[in-house]
Amino acid sequence: MRKGKIIVIEGPDKAGKMTQSRLLVGSLKKSGRIGVVMDFPDYTTPIGMEISAFLEGKRDYSNELKHLLMSANRWERKREIESLVDTGTIVIINRYYQSNLVYGVSNGLNISWLLNLDKGLPKEDIAIVLSVSPSTTSQRSEKLDLFERNKKLLSEVIKNYTKLAEKFDWKVINGDKSREQVHQDILCLLSKEKII
Repeated sequence: MRKGKIIVIEGPDKAGKMTQSRLLVGSLKKSGRIGVVMDFPDYTTPIGMEISAFLEGKRDYSNELKHLLMSANRWERKREIESLVDTGTIVIINRYYQSNLVYGVSNGLNISWLLNLDKGLPKEDIAIVLSVSPSTTSQRSEKLDLFERNKKLLSEVIKNYTKLAEKFDWKVINGDKSREQVHQDILCLLSKEKII
């Protein structure tokens, strides 16, 4: 049996990550492959509930603690990710450690410290960043969390996604296009990179 893959869909808030993750699972199913979506933060776990609390403004933590919790949330699902990949499943992750790097650096944290938090987690086969303009983000927004309400942070995040995508060879796709066009661009990229 062939091993599964890990495909990470990244981007700033409201870039269409969840939509594209689910469209990708549908396309994989049509082609006879098994795919699952895993969202981070995962608010269903004990640590995820704590993340939800600070994003809703019910807790006040330092930036370091916020990013430690985000990382710990991924560690809660490590074995499950490994097991899915071992059984041939394609795991599509809506936000992974890349988000922690981008948001952490945007919050003034040290990139080496942030990288160390996730050292040992299953490595992705490809990370795709959906690049969107701030105007697209605000048009798609309804209920905003703590990070989404901070316009200065959002502009830093958009800038740092571009910078870090170059540094770490994450693939960038224009997320301002229609959902169907973005989906086709993702499928073309995955095919070209021999991921699917």
